[in-house]
Amino acid sequence: MWRLLVALILGVAAMGAGAAPMTFEQAWGRLLAEDDNLAAGAAAEDGARALSESARALLLPQVELLGTYTRLDQRPELNTLDLEPLDSLSGTPVGQVLVQLLGGPDAFSTPLTEDRDIARSSLLAFWPLYTGGRVQGQRRLLELGRDEAGALREELRRARFLELVGAYFGLVTADQLVATRQAAADTLAGHLRAARKLEEHAQIARVERLAAQAAYDQARIDLASAREKRDITRLALTRLVHGDTPVTPASPLFVHALPENDDRLRDRLEDHPGLRVLAIKEQGARTRGDMARGLFHPNLFLYGSYNLHEDDALISDLTPDWMVGVGVRFALLDRAGRGGKVRAAEAAVERVRRLRAGARRELSVMLDSQYREARRALNEYRTLASQIELARENLHLRRRAFEEGLGRSLDVVDAQTALSAARTHRQAAAFRHVVALARVMALTGQPGRFIDYQQQGEPTP
Repeated sequence: MWRLLVALILGVAAMGAGAAPMTFEQAWGRLLAEDDNLAAGAAAEDGARALSESARALLLPQVELLGTYTRLDQRPELNTLDLEPLDSLSGTPVGQVLVQLLGGPDAFSTPLTEDRDIARSSLLAFWPLYTGGRVQGQRRLLELGRDEAGALREELRRARFLELVGAYFGLVTADQLVATRQAAADTLAGHLRAARKLEEHAQIARVERLAAQAAYDQARIDLASAREKRDITRLALTRLVHGDTPVTPASPLFVHALPENDDRLRDRLEDHPGLRVLAIKEQGARTRGDMARGLFHPNLFLYGSYNLHEDDALISDLTPDWMVGVGVRFALLDRAGRGGKVRAAEAAVERVRRLRAGARRELSVMLDSQYREARRALNEYRTLASQIELARENLHLRRRAFEEGLGRSLDVVDAQTALSAARTHRQAAAFRHVVALARVMALTGQPGRFIDYQQQGEPTP
């Protein structure tokens, strides 16, 4: 067990070495090509499409080959005495005398077949002409199943897109955080060296040097933590895109200006896969209602048969070689609960219609919220530039003052902490802007437009 843990730690630690640069567009293309969940969704859609195509056969006649073998307990016979007028005549005294003169009752029996084993084969055909709309309804349900599988696959694709945005630009942000922590550690290392020299010359108290030492040690702890989180994020991204080697993002974190309103985005919400699934379910409920109403209608059908093989017996001669006909079937009393099925279908239509209206409102609110968040994070990112400039200048002055014996060590530490916090805050604002923008594009089904924004946007330092 401990060997496995050591190998995992060494593998994560080595992720920065030999990492393959990959742009976001390349990562998205690789995810589309390699993701197992998307492949499973594609297989489900192919299966639903195949079932939909097979529904065409529902309108065709059904032709079957029927073969039978029958073993009889005795040979069937035809007794002409059972037929009129012999049946009536044989019941009279004169008729009984005539029967005895002609050889007795056995003389009037004719075997229909000499063999007790009967084998026959025939073709049977059945063709429904009118079923009250149930055949058309079944075809429609299969087509809706195909459309639903496609909508679910699209919903999964958008979810994976958001997951990739979070992992990819999360790694970019983690790299920036490591750089920020590294800069802070370098600054505090220089500050510690200066404090030691000043302490050697008795220009500052020991507590000032200890403060510099503690700040530097904390900076190293923060740097190690940032590196560990970055390596874990890199591992997650590498597995997400099925990379053979650790992935290094080649696309920077970015910001892109957005108009105050974009009404075109709201128009694209109707094509959201969640709404499409609900619309498909509503159509399915309506179709089931029509099929339930069809139970009150008669069934009209054609049928026929043709004998392919029969025994050489009298019974075969008495049976026609072929026959065709038309039939009608109507259930006067049905145990399926036709009326209840109609009411249930109508209730299902109303339920799905309400769910769809509610989902449309929620998606509209979500779109507006994420669009506002993208603009708010962008404004925050731009505003924080002045804070970084101020913190950088303040750190420079505090270091100069300390080195000249006019400032305290804690002032330098506080100035460095403020600069790191301002940089981290700005990087976080840029990341929130990218994630909110990606959610807007996912809601409206435009991952390609997000890639355009990423390529045309302003890279963050």
